[in-house]
Amino acid sequence: MRRLLLPLVLLVPLLNGGTASAAAAETLLSQGKPATASSVEDATFPASLAFDGDTTTTRWASLEGSDPQWLQVDLGASRQLSRVKLTWEAAYGKTYRIQLSADGSTWTDAYSTSTGDGGVDEAAVTGTARYVRMYGTQRGTSYGYSLYEMQVYGEGGTGPAPGYQAENATLSQAFVDTKHAGYTGTGFVDYVNTTGGYIEWSVTAAAAGPHRLDFRYANNSATGNRPVAVTVNGANAASLTFPPTGAWTTWTTQAATVTLNAGANTVRATATGTDGGPNIDRLDVTPDTGGGGTSFVVAAAGDIAQQCTASSSSCIHPKTAALVQAMNPEFVITMGDNQYDDALISDFRNYYDKSWGAFKSKTRPSPGNHETYDPAGSLAGYKAYFGSIAYPNGKPYYSYDHGNWHFVALDSNDFGSTQLNWLKADLAANTKKCVAAYWHHPLYSSGEHGNQPVARATFQALYDARADLVLGGHDHHYERFGPQNANGGSDTQGIVSIIGGTGGASPYAIENVQPNSLKRLTDTYGVVKLNLGPDSFQTQLIGLDGSVKDSGPTYACH
Repeated sequence: MRRLLLPLVLLVPLLNGGTASAAAAETLLSQGKPATASSVEDATFPASLAFDGDTTTTRWASLEGSDPQWLQVDLGASRQLSRVKLTWEAAYGKTYRIQLSADGSTWTDAYSTSTGDGGVDEAAVTGTARYVRMYGTQRGTSYGYSLYEMQVYGEGGTGPAPGYQAENATLSQAFVDTKHAGYTGTGFVDYVNTTGGYIEWSVTAAAAGPHRLDFRYANNSATGNRPVAVTVNGANAASLTFPPTGAWTTWTTQAATVTLNAGANTVRATATGTDGGPNIDRLDVTPDTGGGGTSFVVAAAGDIAQQCTASSSSCIHPKTAALVQAMNPEFVITMGDNQYDDALISDFRNYYDKSWGAFKSKTRPSPGNHETYDPAGSLAGYKAYFGSIAYPNGKPYYSYDHGNWHFVALDSNDFGSTQLNWLKADLAANTKKCVAAYWHHPLYSSGEHGNQPVARATFQALYDARADLVLGGHDHHYERFGPQNANGGSDTQGIVSIIGGTGGASPYAIENVQPNSLKRLTDTYGVVKLNLGPDSFQTQLIGLDGSVKDSGPTYACH
């Protein structure tokens, strides 16, 4: 049934303090924009399919039999909104809300109903927001929620994050293409597979100072990361890696903070790898009010998916996945033992994928010892499931940047000289202020497995490079250490360590408390929430009930 739905209130307070303009032309704002969801039924029904322009064939579908669920779109800029159109599949929402947000964290209801009956709903909304979501609290069927399309309409004028389409830029050894869905303009730019190709934009800044550049991209390359050098007005400004997104139709963003002049500026993104750069949709430019960097949230856990599903009330990994969904992190890191018991590809698909698989495209994993038990070969199922996400450079260890942070994912099953030499070279080339690393076997632990001396040389290399944070798993408990050096001594210039083996595997006991251990929790499941600023960080453990079980102090980056 097609219905026009009146707003919950006639005027929602404008989230950016602006004024509504009823005379402006209405534009479809949401098609091809980045989308996230509380869950997916499986990998064939991602959130992006509800914003691809197809209202009859492709769709997003949530997990079955569970409330609440949500579907969210990032419009890329704050927009004045007029209506939201929902085209439901048979699995519709009976009770749901349309919510608006300026930052993706604080939400305002713009419409609600408890009498949804499927078909096509058109909800009139009034307000200004960058983020829009459908928040369902009661399903209309025994299944989940499923939308062929969610279309957000409003004014299409300029906002605080204007999009500079790549297809309108100056290109060298790159070309405009349209063969992959999800782009936001008339096409996207595909680099030629060689070093030196570039996309060059002319961008305008209202005032001189730091600005955030968000490059919207897709990368399904079998060779992994596509590195790009960014110059501003001819000067080197940033070196970015563009990790795989899981599909050429899965779009996400990679950011850099640079200094722009007032008025016109030239921004160039040059491929520095022999395989060229990623597919680029557009560049968004926003003033950076954080003084040279931005803050973001990362979710982290290890020891995750036992061989069970949400149909069992004692199954934990779907519950920790729900915590990740609630955090809505920039990305997810795993500290090994992603899938029990032997990490078969069939088990990854039947268990891990049904919960934490909802975040696969933005997960940056590391392997544990259980990934080595696969009868098909050590790490075989792990590699088959994660693909180039876990092997961006053909190795199970890799690094990447986000904001003012440099992240290093390591394979602690083989802390030999090859990986150690790579790590030292990687750290020597780092230009970011803050450094975090993660792997499975922690150097120090108060749990049943105890200390893992094999990690000492790796920890020392990170200490020498003035790294800030190390995360691990292996022992199935939570533990937070104060800053320490590789010998276990308290050291103000040392590394803060977290053990987050709380993702779903059965808990272990605390057996031998280590000297710098500040907090220990067992018989507690949860997800580590990393609150990462441009020059500082703070960590929390979020329990299954959504409450904060531990909160560390704020540390300045070295």
